[in-house]
Order: sequence, then C-alpha cells, then structure tokens
Amino acid sequence: MTPELLSLLALVIALSSTVINYLLLRLQSDPEVVVYAIADLQRPSIINLIVENTGKSVAHDIRFKADRDIPVRAFGFENAPTPEVMTKGPLVHGISSFGPGEKRIITWGQYGGLKQGLGDEVLDITAVYFSRPPLRIKQQRHKTTSSIDLRSFEGTDGSDRNWDKKAADQLEKIAAALSMIADSKKRLR
Repeated sequence: MTPELLSLLALVIALSSTVINYLLLRLQSDPEVVVYAIADLQRPSIINLIVENTGKSVAHDIRFKADRDIPVRAFGFENAPTPEVMTKGPLVHGISSFGPGEKRIITWGQYGGLKQGLGDEVLDITAVYFSRPPLRIKQQRHKTTSSIDLRSFEGTDGSDRNWDKKAADQLEKIAAALSMIADSKKRLR
C-alpha cells in the first residue's frame, strides 16, 4: 500500500468517526416528544394519555396531529356511549415549551368508552417540534409519530391498587370508632 492510499484511508476513517460521534451526541441531546397511554394505578379502570419529552433538551413550538379524531372523557364499560371529540388541551392547542422529562397527563377514559370512540384501529399521533442545538444558527425540526393501540389494554387488570387511599379509608373508620368509644365513656361518667 502506498503512503498516499494509507493517508486517504486514515482520512476516511477519521471523518467517519467524527460523523458517528456527532450523530451520537445529537441523539443524546435532542428532545423526543412522545404520546402514549397508560393505566392509572391510583384510579381503577382509568386510562391516561401521557405526553412526555423523553429527550435531553427543550422542545419548542410543539404541534400535534392525529390520523383521526381523539376521543375525550370516554367513560363506560360495555355499551358505553360514544365519547366526545377532544377540542381542548395540549394535543389540540400544542405546547410552546417542553423541558426534558416534562409530562402532561390527560385523564382519557375507560376501556369501554375509548373502544367505542376508537374501535379496533391504532391511533397515530404525530408531534412536530423544534430544538435549538448548540453550535447551530437555525432551529432543528423534529417529527415523532406515536402509535397508541387501545387493544393492548383488553383483558388487563383494572382492579383498585390504590393502597394509600384504602389505608386512609380504614384509618377514618378506626378514628370514627375511637371517637364513638370516647363519647360513650364521657356519657358514662
């Protein structure tokens, strides 16, 4: 191998390494706005819709677009009424600035009501947003599409696991019983 060829090979390797390092740095510093559904562990049978910036920097001027209407206040089980269409909130009006790790939690509904509003179709919500990466003059545009499959909640556990509330209810009963005992002792004196 000639020295010129070795120099050219070393240059290609150095440039490739620089590009890969830059891309890895961007992946670690870009915002990532996602939308997903999760069961509410404090309220049995409720499904929340979560908007979250899982990335490492601030997302600006976030706008959302769904592939169809998003139901809202979709409560009920079997034979649930058809829910209303979402007309307000962050998915409709957007979010102007969204820091890393920030969340918006929307009480979405219950499985029966949401199924009435969505059917068996997957709901795709696309977020378009901007970031201001260091060493760049122009804002960087990002686009993330989140797919929400309501069918993943079918047959899952919707039981009451709010142990804090259950303990508080029991403490109230104990306090009421102790109060009754104290009142009865006062009357006997």
